[in-house]
Amino acid sequence: MELKRVVVTGLGAITPLGHTVPETWDSAVNGRSGAAPITHIDTEKFKVKFACEVKNFNAEEYIDKKEVRKMDLYTQFAIIAADEAVRDCGVDFETIDKDKVGVIYGVGIGGLRSFEDEMLYYATTKDNVGPKFNPFFIPKMIADIAPGYISIKYGLRGPNFSTTAACASSTNAIIDACNYIRLGQANMIL
Repeated sequence: MELKRVVVTGLGAITPLGHTVPETWDSAVNGRSGAAPITHIDTEKFKVKFACEVKNFNAEEYIDKKEVRKMDLYTQFAIIAADEAVRDCGVDFETIDKDKVGVIYGVGIGGLRSFEDEMLYYATTKDNVGPKFNPFFIPKMIADIAPGYISIKYGLRGPNFSTTAACASSTNAIIDACNYIRLGQANMIL
């Protein structure tokens, strides 16, 4: 069997260096750091007061307000990066065989913020109102929800999963995508 050749045709990014691939690249080559004072949490009792957060981010500039409420931040980032990659690749998604296009997403943990929010709410209200959880709690936090949202948005029915391997998650996702294409099990992977 002859293995297919694999090429990267589209890129997408939302990072502490920029909200797009060109912004991120420009910051990197010009030596701008993504580190800055932490703004997402109260750092009063923390020794470290800086991190690499995505700055000036408003999900509603990219995703419908109603949908944003159903998503953890990591899923919002995944969809935004995927949208840029789809625009960048130049493929007409109306004409492709969507059964042969999949989504493989590398993630370290999933919706940790959603987990924290729900556990804090439970801890502070369980004695007064009983055990109540947001119906989107589990869908917001599972690691595999990001590729799920992406595949639903584009109607993709090929391989769909997350890789989780600490710092190697993205590398594993790229290698898995490459192998699916090389072996003829998919024509394209986001």
